[in-house]
Amino acid sequence: MKYYNQLDYPYILYKTGAKLDYDYYLANKERIDASKFSGRFKFEPGMAPLAHDATMAQAGCGLCCAVMVADRLTPDADFSLIDALNLSYECGGNTGIGTEYGPYAPAFAEKMGYEWKGTADLAEVDHWLQTGGVAVAKAGGDRNDGHIGVFTHGWHYILVLWKREDGRYAILDPSQTPTKYDEEGRQGLVEVDGHVLYAPAEVLAEETKLFDPPYYLFRRK
Repeated sequence: MKYYNQLDYPYILYKTGAKLDYDYYLANKERIDASKFSGRFKFEPGMAPLAHDATMAQAGCGLCCAVMVADRLTPDADFSLIDALNLSYECGGNTGIGTEYGPYAPAFAEKMGYEWKGTADLAEVDHWLQTGGVAVAKAGGDRNDGHIGVFTHGWHYILVLWKREDGRYAILDPSQTPTKYDEEGRQGLVEVDGHVLYAPAEVLAEETKLFDPPYYLFRRK
């Protein structure tokens, strides 16, 4: 399957934050307040949405994951990054920070003819991986409790492909760089083999614990 990296597409505009307002903050207060990047946003009652013209390089991790899911499950399907982008606009996936998989996952599954499910249960993730599925995982980043995010310093989507015999999960990170996993606080936590990362279950669980659900499962019907 083809690997997509959002950093390769700084020239593709992605308008996000269409409903990034005080109501969004209240609905996500616990995870936003826990995240170290919360200072980037100023939420106040009655505010206008913090809509902005981002790029695929800045906010396209979820879209890259969707294209890789399509290439993994249905390699003959014609589903491009532009298709993923347009689908986000159509279903309201661009309403928050980056792509919101709450509306995006069902719209994507319907378009591609997949089964899908959101879950917080890694045992259920394992079952879907064993039965031909994949999982898009939403990872948190640096937290105010001093935790350094392994996969991101903000919020980020990664793709989980399979579970190795030693219990580590095979992951594709759509913002991987040559030195990303050599940074202080990340060294030794994942095994890097080209574009495939291998992370222990405890690392994956820790990095996704801010979200409910953190895992979006897809497989062919």
